[in-house]
Amino acid sequence: MKKYSLVNSATAALSIFILARWFFLIDKYSVNMLFWDQWDFMGGLFEHKGPWELFSWQHGPHRQGVGFFLTKLTADLSGWNTRVECFMIGSVICLAAIIALLLKRRLTGGISAFDLAIPLLYLSPLQFELFANTPNVSHGAMPLLLITLFCLCWTISNIVLRYLLCAVINFMTIYTGFGVFIGCVTPLLFLSELALAVKNNDSRKKVLAVVFILIAVASIASFFIHYTFNSAAEGFVFPHPHPFIYVKFMLIAFATVVGMRMSNIVLYFIAAPIVFYMLYAAFRSGKYIVISVDDKDVPRNQIIIVLIIFTLIFSLNLAIGRACLGLGAAAASRYIPYMTPGFFAFYLFAITRNKVPVKALYYCITLFFITTMSIGTANRTYCARLCGGKEQWKQAYLKTEDVEQSTKASGFMIHPNPHIAKLKWKLNYLKEHRLNLYLDAQP
Repeated sequence: MKKYSLVNSATAALSIFILARWFFLIDKYSVNMLFWDQWDFMGGLFEHKGPWELFSWQHGPHRQGVGFFLTKLTADLSGWNTRVECFMIGSVICLAAIIALLLKRRLTGGISAFDLAIPLLYLSPLQFELFANTPNVSHGAMPLLLITLFCLCWTISNIVLRYLLCAVINFMTIYTGFGVFIGCVTPLLFLSELALAVKNNDSRKKVLAVVFILIAVASIASFFIHYTFNSAAEGFVFPHPHPFIYVKFMLIAFATVVGMRMSNIVLYFIAAPIVFYMLYAAFRSGKYIVISVDDKDVPRNQIIIVLIIFTLIFSLNLAIGRACLGLGAAAASRYIPYMTPGFFAFYLFAITRNKVPVKALYYCITLFFITTMSIGTANRTYCARLCGGKEQWKQAYLKTEDVEQSTKASGFMIHPNPHIAKLKWKLNYLKEHRLNLYLDAQP
């Protein structure tokens, strides 16, 4: 009894530490100053666009989707305070972690000390760019929340309600950041439901599956209406002259999630077993679906496959779209939320298989805790430079109200193309309405 009490106390203490660390980093590195891409994608708010225009607003290769509504609500309530927005993004990630815990409980019937792996994964400090660089809830945080919620809804026993909710969430996810890749997975998920209905001779389920396959296909097709291809990467070319760079890029992206900051060759050997195990988990889960005699096991295995395939598709597209920038781009922390679903599936597969030794789980979770404990010296320096640069630029502009002079005085750029971004007009708008940096200005 004392042993269990000690384990529960340690788990609670570590959970509090993980949560406190998460919001401490947000508080430390967030600045109330619009930065870089924010001057571009916030154009919809500057121009007072309507709901559909905000939902379908394209920024680079993705759309802003449902996250833009939360951005607008936060901006309206806070006076466009970017620090408040950063805490909102952090809260969205926390909500995603809670939903992941609920999902794990639905799939296994309970919560254990091992489930500390979920907040460790979802609240990893290695995602620091979500708030330290260019805050955008639509890019990273909201897609992670929606994908996790999609999987939770897939456990609903009422098949009509399950299909309906997942179809709605699928549509929202497609339009929100790089959640678009769920649009490639959902039709396959409903197709698997059709195959099972044919196998079990379930006429009602056959009809529903066909209807929702069509809805899922229509959802991803609608994304491309009035869509303009934009790689948002200078020098983009496909295919790359050295195609094997895609494999290297993907492996580095996977190694980044577990906090590995070593030579690329070492990272390849660390990440390759992770990718292999994910592929194995997807294959085994698919096999379990085919041979399963208990329908209750099917949703669990489908969820594992959905999460893994989403992460693999994203990582492949990340490699295709960013390989032109060099292998260093694979370690960008803002992409970690899109890698999280695959690692979560990794955990679900392990925890639901009795053949996995308890000690192996313990060692893996402990190692993950150690390797993701800190963002590292180089990343701390990077965050401090961003934080200090934003603050210095802001103070310089509040004194001079001149973009070029502020850039020279601070030695820091707030946007690479001020003229194209209509930066001066937008700064005047903020001044007129006393928003963002002018919240801190003397009246």
